[in-house]
Amino acid sequence: MITWRYGNKAAFMLLVSLDLLVSIQNVFLAFVTSSFIKSATDKNMTLFFRVAYLSVIGFIIISIINWFHISLKNKIIRQTNLRIKHIFTKNIIDGINRVDSANGIATMTGDLKMLETNGISNELLMIEQAFTVVATVIGGIYFNFLTTFIFVLGSLIPVLISRFSQSGIQRSSQNWSRNNTTYTQFLKDIFSGSDTIRLYLAKREALNRADKSAESLEYALNRMNNTTGHANVYTTLAALIFGVTIPFGFGIYQTITGVLTLAAFMGIVQISNSISNPLISMISEGNVIQTTRSIKNRLDELPITESGRVVLINDKRKAFKSLALKEVSIQINQKTILNDISLDLTSGEKILIKAPSGFGKTTLLRALIGDVSVHSGEYRLNDLSVSQISKVELKQYFGFVHQNPFIFNDTIIFNITLGQRFSQELIEEVVHEAKLTTLVTQKGLDYIVGENGANISGGQAQRIEIARALIRKRPVLLADEVTSALDEKTSLSIHDLLLGGAYSLIEVAHHIDSDTAKRFDKCIDLSQI
Repeated sequence: MITWRYGNKAAFMLLVSLDLLVSIQNVFLAFVTSSFIKSATDKNMTLFFRVAYLSVIGFIIISIINWFHISLKNKIIRQTNLRIKHIFTKNIIDGINRVDSANGIATMTGDLKMLETNGISNELLMIEQAFTVVATVIGGIYFNFLTTFIFVLGSLIPVLISRFSQSGIQRSSQNWSRNNTTYTQFLKDIFSGSDTIRLYLAKREALNRADKSAESLEYALNRMNNTTGHANVYTTLAALIFGVTIPFGFGIYQTITGVLTLAAFMGIVQISNSISNPLISMISEGNVIQTTRSIKNRLDELPITESGRVVLINDKRKAFKSLALKEVSIQINQKTILNDISLDLTSGEKILIKAPSGFGKTTLLRALIGDVSVHSGEYRLNDLSVSQISKVELKQYFGFVHQNPFIFNDTIIFNITLGQRFSQELIEEVVHEAKLTTLVTQKGLDYIVGENGANISGGQAQRIEIARALIRKRPVLLADEVTSALDEKTSLSIHDLLLGGAYSLIEVAHHIDSDTAKRFDKCIDLSQI
């Protein structure tokens, strides 16, 4: 069960206990109904007032139980939803659940909402109704075993009929999920490429594609709803015939022949609704739950263990002395990206690595931080093979300045700290070092920079990325084509910043002016190796 696997188990067990109490209310209502009819047929006012008093007290107690039951159930749904979203997000961040942005957004917004409404809520409701059926069957035996048995037997037939519709519901659900992902991807492209569409006067074509994609999505949803709804029609028909008409007729016969009193029969009639209706609902809910099967399978494939606290290596261990690559080769998907690369870096040294575009410079930097494995050769850090260093520890030696730094649609301070805690003195220090003082003075640290830094310049985005690395005091800074998209003045300013630090630096670039290149301690041309 989704709720048991991903929710709070103690709260779930408490809810089940409340389910048991809630289920008794239908038996109590049948008892009150039967007793009122008995008082009427016997013309017994004493019994009437006694039942009236008991019913008022009983219904007040039942209402209080229902209040707590509803509150707890909604709390469990909220907690379970948060846990599932946490698991999906965590695995995306950890790189385990590798999906494109459109697929990920479709999952987090559409699929998980569907899992909540069609899966989690219906699972809890089915448990509640199962208790209701059991309690009412036991109560029905009190009135008349045989008549109650006929009601129960007739109500089980629709359950068997519903099994034939399960596979069709599951297929239609999977088709809807695929179309939802496709539609989300196209909407993402529309938002990102609207300027291009307007420039080349392709609005009509883009709108046509959007309409077709939306039509496919709505058709898939319509088909899923029809498949589920039609299955419910068939099972409801069977329930009305076998679960209501036949048992009701048998009860009337029992009353006419004198086997049952009118009061007992009305009690069974009242109870029968608490047998057939929950069973019909359980069938319907079971069909709806099938629509979430593919989503649940994807969720179950993800590890749910929580990440342990990241242990920071101590300063003595983190002290950087040297880095060495010896005849290293790197392969991705059995394709050699870099071959026979050697490199030495010492503390405080600044190295420039040049190579044409597509030569694998970024892959080399990713190998240094452990995101790409070395296929052959030797990679040593502080004279220790990186195979003896955990990936978490390895990453703590490096800061990384990307060619196109990712800027969160958040404040300047968040983009620098990523929500982690740093002293105010250190924040002010890196703002000054990264030459962000003017921006911060004008806008403030709480200034929202916009989606991917839309409200700031490219140079300011690079400085925020550099500040993001500097504030963590990593001993080695990696820079990937950091000035390729910047103007000459901004490029010189960024290089003044990069080359002026006490850290070691490895910058890769396919083109850099000769004056700047001379400022590095070493210049390695990979195309000449």
